[in-house]
Amino acid sequence: MNQIFGKSIKMLILTLMSVLVISATAAMYYSLTMTSSTGVYKANVYFVEGSDNGTSTVVLTLDSTNTTATITGLRAYPNMTFTYENVTLVRNNSTTAASNIRLTPGITTPTNPADFVYVKFMLNATIPGDRRWLNYTSNGVSWTVPPASSWTSIGDETQWPIVIMTMANSTATIGNTVTIGITIDVD
Repeated sequence: MNQIFGKSIKMLILTLMSVLVISATAAMYYSLTMTSSTGVYKANVYFVEGSDNGTSTVVLTLDSTNTTATITGLRAYPNMTFTYENVTLVRNNSTTAASNIRLTPGITTPTNPADFVYVKFMLNATIPGDRRWLNYTSNGVSWTVPPASSWTSIGDETQWPIVIMTMANSTATIGNTVTIGITIDVD
């Protein structure tokens, strides 16, 4: 009988310990809950029309929020740099704070590398040390897509033009085109 009683006590102790471990383990779990509310605001940094728009064949089209710009009619000439000084500008419309911006390559891979030497984009800051470049160059076989530029700070209520420089190869096929996208990152 002592053996049965001893086994029953051991079983009871084991059961109680299991319940205690399960209770202790269950007591350690808890959860956090969070909700958020997000509003839609107008971007402080956006594109504005430059003075070169509408000259010759150049046309700048802006979307309704001025955050997407499409430029058509740019030209490149064989063995000659052609410069567009002011087709569009980047504007920081904030009245209280500067914004950090940089140029980054777009996701579209340029075509027709045999026809072009380069297409360059320069964020023409007032201070030369704040200028930023994206230089797409071609070796005649493929394009070299540049890395993102470093960040620079554009002051409040300030706008800087994006200068575009083009050059076609001496053996370029007249009428061929290249489409290059760039992005202005805003921090």
